Amino acid sequence: MSATPMTSTDDTAAASTATPAAGWWRRNAGWLAGTAVLGALALWLPYRDALRQYRLFNPSIAVAADRHDWTAFAGARWKLVAAESVPARDPRLRGPLRKDAEVVLLRYEVIPDSGTKTADLDACRGAIVDAQGRRWETGGAALPRLSGPRLPETCGSGYDDAFKQVLAVPGRPFAFQHAFVLPRGQRLGELRARIEMKNSEKVGGRYLEFAL
Repeated sequence: MSATPMTSTDDTAAASTATPAAGWWRRNAGWLAGTAVLGALALWLPYRDALRQYRLFNPSIAVAADRHDWTAFAGARWKLVAAESVPARDPRLRGPLRKDAEVVLLRYEVIPDSGTKTADLDACRGAIVDAQGRRWETGGAALPRLSGPRLPETCGSGYDDAFKQVLAVPGRPFAFQHAFVLPRGQRLGELRARIEMKNSEKVGGRYLEFAL
């Protein structure tokens, strides 16, 4: 039995069923493209906001400081003046320190720009990291009392030897000190010091990093 040949009526019916589908895509191309863009934004915007919020409390973008000059950061100029390791039996330690630990002292100077607030500088945090990613922050219960000249431990204000308040002012170097308790035997040249401004939109997730 031979197959029945397709008539012109059948051809017209087949074409009429395909044409609306192609036409629908053409008519709705703009709407579909807009939907795709809105969908992408719906995913990207929450991610961007979450990343910004994370960086407020966990700065992750390093700004390398000049070892021999001032470096601009967070509305001020910063300089690492001295880095020193203090072993457990050093007479400057006026309290107990574990024999397997040592104290690292970092002395900085900062010159605020005009208009920079003392409270903004005082929001700074000090940290030290090593090549393995270990991290230590300033102070803590393990830090013994230290003798010697008294320096502020914050970056914008503090008290001197006479317990008189001192403030960082524009155009004038302000000295402060960060002290850390680290495992004994650390090589200063293998460490990096950080000045961080947590919860600060101004620095955009950046921190200042010094080679020791």
